[in-house]
Amino acid sequence: MRYAIAAAVLFFPAQSFQSFHAQGELYIQRHNLKAAIPYLEKARRIDPDNYDNSYDLALAYLQTGAASKSREVVAGLLARNDRAELHNLLGDVDAAENRIDEAARQYETAARMDPSEKNLFDLGSFLMLHRGFEPALKVFEFAVQRYPKSAQLRVGMGIAQYSSGEYDAAVESLCHAVDLDPKDMRALDFLGKVYDVSPRFADEVTARLARFASLYPGDASVNYYYALSLRKRALSGASASTDGKAEALLHKAIKLNPNLAEAHLELGLLYEDRMQDAKAISEYRAATKLRANLSNAHYRLSRLYQRNGQPALAKKELHAFEALQAKTP
Repeated sequence: MRYAIAAAVLFFPAQSFQSFHAQGELYIQRHNLKAAIPYLEKARRIDPDNYDNSYDLALAYLQTGAASKSREVVAGLLARNDRAELHNLLGDVDAAENRIDEAARQYETAARMDPSEKNLFDLGSFLMLHRGFEPALKVFEFAVQRYPKSAQLRVGMGIAQYSSGEYDAAVESLCHAVDLDPKDMRALDFLGKVYDVSPRFADEVTARLARFASLYPGDASVNYYYALSLRKRALSGASASTDGKAEALLHKAIKLNPNLAEAHLELGLLYEDRMQDAKAISEYRAATKLRANLSNAHYRLSRLYQRNGQPALAKKELHAFEALQAKTP
């Protein structure tokens, strides 16, 4: 397709609609929207009724921060074509301009006109951000029934369920999303963060995180989340080898991303559990150096310094902890 557009740029007369439109599309494919806009504008002046060109221009305006110009083009299109995708795009424009009520109406109109996977996902996601989790959950439940093999809808439903306090259901939905699309990193990210909220599905979460670790061995977050799930199992009475594997994964995560403060914190907790105070202190210090607002690391450092006969350092870390706690709402 890219070569066809490039050829069209050369084939069509230089000042024709087709030439301007093809040049604009070529820049869009190169992800250079600012360069595409002047050509799409010229094409629109020649043929303002061409739907594809005007739609692409409206989208380019929106994605480059010109929401008001995008609204003008979308309004012109809607006057001639009452399509669901235009209402969805107008919802994006309204959202960009913080017109929350108008955006909600446009997303809902799009979903009613065409309950496609995209329209339902956009509506559910918007409601979750601006209207609360219960209405969003209703949309996602309906959407999943309509598109049972959609991983992104399962992720949306899982987040809505978690936010509504339905932890078992949330983890089950996220596990299902991973099964549907093991490459969907959104499912991993949220599943990794809620790995410990559902004891009922703990083993299933660990199994899926292990699968991600085998698929993406070079991803720091994958190794970190898998380590967290193994650490929970180790603390629940699993074998020492499980704890050792978690330690290796945390070291690997830090090697892949030296700025991952949370991995240093977790290593500190692991070493503190083993009564390896020197190692724990080193990891806690690394964590607070990377992220000064890690209150738990400061608190742990204070305790360890006090236990190891360093009261001045203990007092300093305790003050840092208390200052962070005072800032917490």
